[in-house]
Amino acid sequence: MKPKFLHNIQNKIYFIPSIYAVSAAFLSLFVIIIDRYFNTVIINYLPGYFFTSYDLAKTILSTLAGSLFAMITVSFSTIMVVLTMYSSQFSPRTMQDFLKNRVTLKVLGVFIGGFIYSILTLLFLNDNLQGEQEAAIFSPLIAVIVAIICLGYFVYFIHHAANSVQVNLLVENLKQEIIDIVNKFEERNNSNDKIRNVPPPNLKEITEKESMTFKADRSGYIQYIYDIQLTNLADELDLIIRAEKMIGDYVTENTIVFSVWQLNPSEEMKETKEVIEKKILDHLVIDNERSNKNDIEFGLLKLTEVALRAISPGINDPNTAVFCINQLGWVLSRIAVANIENTYYYNDKDELCFILEDISFWDLLYKTFYQLRHYGNQDVSVAGSILDALLIIAEGSSEKVKKQVWNFSHYILGGFDIKVLENEDKKFLNHKIYKLAKETKNSDKTDNYFQV
Repeated sequence: MKPKFLHNIQNKIYFIPSIYAVSAAFLSLFVIIIDRYFNTVIINYLPGYFFTSYDLAKTILSTLAGSLFAMITVSFSTIMVVLTMYSSQFSPRTMQDFLKNRVTLKVLGVFIGGFIYSILTLLFLNDNLQGEQEAAIFSPLIAVIVAIICLGYFVYFIHHAANSVQVNLLVENLKQEIIDIVNKFEERNNSNDKIRNVPPPNLKEITEKESMTFKADRSGYIQYIYDIQLTNLADELDLIIRAEKMIGDYVTENTIVFSVWQLNPSEEMKETKEVIEKKILDHLVIDNERSNKNDIEFGLLKLTEVALRAISPGINDPNTAVFCINQLGWVLSRIAVANIENTYYYNDKDELCFILEDISFWDLLYKTFYQLRHYGNQDVSVAGSILDALLIIAEGSSEKVKKQVWNFSHYILGGFDIKVLENEDKKFLNHKIYKLAKETKNSDKTDNYFQV
């Protein structure tokens, strides 16, 4: 299991740049040692033009240090401009998708590393290598190579920043981010026969018994639950553990996050309640912001907010909203057929150990579209695109999901302002309703939904 502190620090902006900075410091130390103690050895194996004099080395390193610092400043300014655009045009929740993007952090890391290498090497540059060996300084060669690498990353960063402000690419990335999470969870669940979607027949009998409840040890958003490790812990301590909160939920020190049942309670086990609580809470990662690595609902929220911002009077870009809603339909259709809802974890003896009852698909539908229904209640294109999204979800889904989708379409259309519709608008929506009814096997219930 990855330690909690490592999981938390990996989500921080400074983590990747710090790795590059430390690596650059070690590289500088290594090159300084070569210059001071092994320059007479390597000069016999490398061409003379790989080495410089002390004065030239000092000039090169000082020039590169200043240039790389300027690159850092320009990159930081570019990041601020992009973040401002993300916040005003898309959604404040999408800013971390650019700020914590590995490309952005790697570019900053390379620039910072190059600057640290140049400034440290310049600081410890040996001015005793003059006279017979005045052309035996090796470190500027590495500095030039680092500068060339930094220049390549700078060009790549400009390309990355230009692509990041294109809303279609942003929406596509947000969609793919959710799909990757769903694929990861589904692949894990399908490859482990101890993880199932069907509860045991005696689940109600178990959960009605007296249980221990454990509260969160800090306030914040749940970023990850180590479910497999909790299953092993429950098996080891002869417990059944149920997560009362899901990834993405906000909790406080008064929020119950786990319920625990002892299968064979004893005085010895009762005395170790605090120990059990500590072991269980060690498998819960809580931070002060939501993470996009394992939180499916958060990804859907960001896509929804981009669509909402697009149909706002200040932006007035309904085509972007339609594109976002179509992507939401595709993502929800993938979730509908994935093996990730309400998972129950068993041990080698086929005994229930851990319960993770996630948000239902109906609730996911509601949370995704209820704001779009409210703020787009006079926009025919929004209503039509939501119906298209529901059709995408229904295609290839189970009968249960088809029924939910058909019932949910009534909720969507019930909130639409019919007074703004002209006859052509009604025909447009009736056509989409008919296609959805046909897919969900409700063709007999669509006659003139909107009277023309």
